[in-house]
Amino acid sequence: MIKQINNLIIGFTLIALGLISCESEKKLTRQDMVKNSVEEYLKSKMNDPASYEFVDLKLIDSVSYLDNVNYRIEDFEGDIKYEMNMIAAIAPYEKEFPKIWEESKKAQTEELKTKIERSEKIISEIERLKLELGEKVNDIASYTYLYSFRGNNKMGAKVLNEYILQTDPAPNFGILNLAENEDKVTLNPNDFPGYKEMITKYFN
Repeated sequence: MIKQINNLIIGFTLIALGLISCESEKKLTRQDMVKNSVEEYLKSKMNDPASYEFVDLKLIDSVSYLDNVNYRIEDFEGDIKYEMNMIAAIAPYEKEFPKIWEESKKAQTEELKTKIERSEKIISEIERLKLELGEKVNDIASYTYLYSFRGNNKMGAKVLNEYILQTDPAPNFGILNLAENEDKVTLNPNDFPGYKEMITKYFN
């Protein structure tokens, strides 16, 4: 009887340990997954992968689909404002220099009007896509991190490397961009669902 009880205790202990082990494997944090992803990416490009030493990974920003929607709308609204200002600057030539207007300025004005119409249609399409996204419009499109590590350079000296890292959202957290300077950072990574397909129709 005692032996049976001992066997049951051992059995339950092993099951409990197994469940704990499985849970710990499942519960990789976002930080862990991003770290694993960037390490795999970097080691394939390093001069000496064995010299890699992780230093820090710090989340500094996240961008939602809504952020990207607003960014694109503001961008096209800016284009419209610029083109309208250009038309206003050209307009006086119609009365003052009618011949010059007919030869060149009229064509330029028509081109600007065409661009304005296109931008207005694109904004309308963006608004439509935003509505179709519904609550998903608030989902994260990308994360931005400050990432640092040490590794041997071509001379064999171990140096500290610091990057701005941009990744996909869950579940993959794939590497979108690894930039040394802020001017290399993508302003609106991953845009929003349907945007690329829509914009291709207007610019191809």
